[in-house]
Amino acid sequence: MPADPAVTHLEFPEGRIAYRLLGDTGPPVVLLHGGGLDNSTLTWGRLARELAVGHRVHSPDLPKHGGSWPWRALADQRALEDLVPRLLDHWGLRSATLIGLSLGATTAIGAALRHPQRVDRLVLTSSGGIQDRVPGAGRHELAWLALRTPLSRLITRSQTAATLARHVRGFPFADDVPAQERERLVAGIVAEHRAKRDGHMFSDWNRVEIGFRRMRTDHRPELHRIACPTLVLHGAADAVVPVRYAREAASLIPGARLVVVEGASHSAPMDHPTQVGAAVREFLDQTRDAAPGA
Repeated sequence: MPADPAVTHLEFPEGRIAYRLLGDTGPPVVLLHGGGLDNSTLTWGRLARELAVGHRVHSPDLPKHGGSWPWRALADQRALEDLVPRLLDHWGLRSATLIGLSLGATTAIGAALRHPQRVDRLVLTSSGGIQDRVPGAGRHELAWLALRTPLSRLITRSQTAATLARHVRGFPFADDVPAQERERLVAGIVAEHRAKRDGHMFSDWNRVEIGFRRMRTDHRPELHRIACPTLVLHGAADAVVPVRYAREAASLIPGARLVVVEGASHSAPMDHPTQVGAAVREFLDQTRDAAPGA
């Protein structure tokens, strides 16, 4: 596979976006990672290299993640949706396939709904924005409270490298994920935690979109308007967005395909990368004619 690419920086009025480019030919693909302790390399580093054989891969760190600092504006749902066409313009892309995890997936949905001419295909992995509440009795209100300042700062500061390492090592890793790969994730997540410059390990999306009683972003009433080929990819053991929401979302998107990865968590690309990569590549191969950049 191609080597890890160099990081390039793009300056917007709000701040800096770091991104990586891989691959020289084929349809353009944009990888959008999750929120909080995540960045493009943690979630998509392996898949980016795999897809670079036959695709032009664009892998940005979303605002206030990875190398995308400083960022002097709120990175909520609307701001992230608006960021997608701005990035496409910078890369000279009329349209692209969007592949997202969690925060990245709800961003991809919003971009497809608001800018349908810019989105060729969608892969929605462990998608946010498809439920009305954080699951579990009373957990939504607790999540809302935990995200308030200064509580979220206290939670962030209470996390140590040791506690984060135990958390990551407790992922339900597939048997084919080697120890070296697991330790790379541990090191990457610990480094991301240390780099949070505003004192929050939670994303702006978490703090804004988890409202007092319900989620402020719930795409389900609009999913019938998505017209591009779509893969809904979800871990069977996802406790953050239970798989029933993915099944519902797939039923609401015309022609959508659903793949449930047995044993995988909300971080399916990390703990089951082989299965996730195979499902994504198969979908892209089968829908290649739908990508104008092919």
